[in-house]
Amino acid sequence: MTKQFRNIHIYLSLFFLPVALMYALTGVLYISGFNQDSGATKKTYILNAEIAKGGEVEAMLNYLQSNNIPLPSKTEPTLNKRGALSVGGAHYSASIAKSGENQWTITTLERSFIGDLIILHKAKAKWYFDVLAIGFGITMVLLYLSGLMITLFNSKKNRNIQYGTILAGCLVSIVLGILSVM
Repeated sequence: MTKQFRNIHIYLSLFFLPVALMYALTGVLYISGFNQDSGATKKTYILNAEIAKGGEVEAMLNYLQSNNIPLPSKTEPTLNKRGALSVGGAHYSASIAKSGENQWTITTLERSFIGDLIILHKAKAKWYFDVLAIGFGITMVLLYLSGLMITLFNSKKNRNIQYGTILAGCLVSIVLGILSVM
């Protein structure tokens, strides 16, 4: 039985090692104050034009193209948090918002590698990586359970220390969690 747990533990941990390292790195960076816009290149342009309602995205894309500014790969518009129409993906996007009478602000945003990784960590990109992330979350549970089984079945001489360590980990997690949210 422990051989099956050991094999599950070994192969799942090897497969998900890159994801685990990415989540560890981006988690530490995010807690340290970095976010998805850290290192991003953000440029703002002013477009003076009368644009009919519904033609904002087309006007923005024409402006970008005529000024040799890279076009986003995805041109299906969405409304962003600031109320601007936005096109593009997680790595590179462009948005347009009315800033005055016949005046529009066009903003392009190109994220850095770290910003892209944090976007993946926060599940704010396309769904493909989210599937891997859910698999990783389930795998973490399986890894800890299989590791626990391997440890508890194979090493019987330090059983009290093992139980004490589990109990200490639970208590520290609960106490620090409660103190952090109060």
